[in-house]
Amino acid sequence: MTYRDPRPGGRFAPWLNQLRHRSGVYVFRSKLTGRVLYVGESHTGNLARTIKRHFWEWGDRTGRHHYTVGWLVPVELAVRVLPAERAIEEQARLILRLEPVHNRETPTDVVPF
Repeated sequence: MTYRDPRPGGRFAPWLNQLRHRSGVYVFRSKLTGRVLYVGESHTGNLARTIKRHFWEWGDRTGRHHYTVGWLVPVELAVRVLPAERAIEEQARLILRLEPVHNRETPTDVVPF
């Protein structure tokens, strides 16, 4: 996978807009340490919007707080565009392979960057 800066100069990179109406997986890693921080997916054709949501604090109707990366640490992003039916399976495979520090079931887990 090729990692790129998703926010050069503080603005979203133009290549992120090419992910509109696409499905796939994405991987955030720390620019500082090279550690894989988080693996996510979108299987609903909202890959660009799903990635961009990680740059501000957000939650959903269930009250769960979701992983926010943009203001915590400088990151690089790798994206793999896939058919919707393969995105969830590929996310699970990448989590096992890359062992990201922030894919946790329990939000109380505190893991350094």
